[in-house]
Amino acid sequence: MTTAPGRSHDHGLAYAEEDLGEVDPALFTRRTAPDGTGVVVSGTCPRCHGRTESPFPWAMPGTGTKGVLGRLLGTATADPAPAEPDPLFEETHFCECGHAHPQCPPDTWYRGCGASWRVRR
Repeated sequence: MTTAPGRSHDHGLAYAEEDLGEVDPALFTRRTAPDGTGVVVSGTCPRCHGRTESPFPWAMPGTGTKGVLGRLLGTATADPAPAEPDPLFEETHFCECGHAHPQCPPDTWYRGCGASWRVRR
C-alpha cells in the first residue's frame, strides 16, 4: 500500500495497541463509498505510516419512528432528523494498513500496527 510522500510504511514496527490521541486532519480524507452506502475515511497511519482506509456505513433506513408507527406509538416528532455524524471527526480510527506487523495477535479482526486515534477538528 502507498503512504504519504516522504514517508515509507514501517513494516517492521512491532504491533502495539497505542492510543495516539488527536492527530492532524491533513493526514485524512473522507469520500462517499463507491456503492453510496456510507463514507470511506482514508489516509496515513500516524504510527506506522501505512495507507489505511475504513468504511462507515450510513444508518440503516427504516429504523426510526417518524412514520405511521411513530404516530401510533406517540413517538413521532415534527423535528427534522439530525444530520448524519461526520465519521472523520466523530469516530475513533484504527490502523488498517493491511500488514500483519510483528507480534500482531493472531485473533485480531484487522491487519495493522495496533494504533488508534481521533482526528482533530
